Amino acid sequence: MRTAPSLYSLRAFQLACLVAHIVPRKFARTIAPWIARVIYARLPASRDALRANLGRITELNGAPLDALCAENVENFSRMLADYFLTVASRGANALQLLETWRGLEHFEAARARGKGVLLVTAHLGNWELGAILLAQRGLPLTVITLEEPTSELTRWRDAYRERLGIKTVAVGPGHEFSFLEMIRALQRNEVIAMLVDRPHKGTGTPVSFFGERAEFSAAPALLWQHTEAAVVPAFVLQNGSGRYISFADPMLPLERAEDPRESIAANTRRIATHFERIIREHPEQWFNYVPIWRPPATSAAPEFLGGETNLQGEVAH
Repeated sequence: MRTAPSLYSLRAFQLACLVAHIVPRKFARTIAPWIARVIYARLPASRDALRANLGRITELNGAPLDALCAENVENFSRMLADYFLTVASRGANALQLLETWRGLEHFEAARARGKGVLLVTAHLGNWELGAILLAQRGLPLTVITLEEPTSELTRWRDAYRERLGIKTVAVGPGHEFSFLEMIRALQRNEVIAMLVDRPHKGTGTPVSFFGERAEFSAAPALLWQHTEAAVVPAFVLQNGSGRYISFADPMLPLERAEDPRESIAANTRRIATHFERIIREHPEQWFNYVPIWRPPATSAAPEFLGGETNLQGEVAH
């Protein structure tokens, strides 16, 4: 929850990793919801956004919606507890957290095409664990991310990922050539992972999402336009036993129109439609504490459609 800057700092992350290294996982996952409830109660904007988001996709209101929001916050806190535990153990516990893994054949089929793989996912479940699991299987993985609030936290994050065999490509201001880095990684038949359900300003395109206008990142569709890389949705979700289920779906069939802008818009809509089903099934693990449905400020196309080197991506953690 980025609205609490004091909790989103290098010192706070280091302290959380230290605690995760010391206390048993069961205890950490027990106390994490208590801490999260206290923080959540002090963040009215986040509470309102979560209620609006989950109310939209479930059509719940009143007490049932309150209960779903509370469950969502608890799941988010447990995911964070496991995130810090995984970082503290340098990924040694990753496979122990996993109960089921399906869909690896879709990654294999995608890489067999030789044009690279665009792994698209959402703020759903434990996306950082998914990256670690793929890297441990030997897949050459690059995560697309914005800079963290401070440069020291960015360096800390990049260093721990590098130790786990995960590359990071930062996007946004000051990273004008990140698009070319992504193109080259795909040309080497590598895997690029990005979150697409909450695009950074200027990088989204309008889609119909649960019946209302929202924006999804247009980056996967734009990269596919240039490389024809396979686009594979993948997710890691908590299950009832406190462990995780990891799965990848078959490659999405994207299409090329005569107008490149229409291709990008149509293919982004295809991705959003695919995500609807999965998010509808797991609203208790869709961790978006900012408004997803906003009134359109302009009808203009995404900024980067005017020039490749302005591509910006989405936060990967």
